[in-house]
Amino acid sequence: EVTDSRGRQIPSSEVDWGAYGSKIPFSVRQQPSEANALGELKILFPNKHAIYMHDTPQKSFFARDMRALSHGCVRLQDPRGMAAAVLGTSVDDIAEKLKHGHSTENVTRVIPVYVAYFTAWPDMSGKVEYFDDVYD
Repeated sequence: EVTDSRGRQIPSSEVDWGAYGSKIPFSVRQQPSEANALGELKILFPNKHAIYMHDTPQKSFFARDMRALSHGCVRLQDPRGMAAAVLGTSVDDIAEKLKHGHSTENVTRVIPVYVAYFTAWPDMSGKVEYFDDVYD
């Protein structure tokens, strides 16, 4: 979906994308759905790195040993469960809101979010294991 500065929808086929370089005067968004690259929902939280949690259409990624495939954001295996926990409601309530196209919900309480990234970790016996740095 492409919209201009006034919010009017424009067919993307009518835009000469090459004429704008890096300063495109349009907003581009993909509607939430199972086909959306971010899945049906995302959870934003304040941080200087534009990291957020999101659903994924690639549910098979969770079966992999190496899952660092989200360009720094956090893919959620159970996004509806996480949304329900953050909002203090039920998964059924989240499903109902999504079914009716409800797209934004403000969180009224402060919830600390900590994202930690380790390249070394002790195994069950206490021996330190080292891993490749996927961001290096």
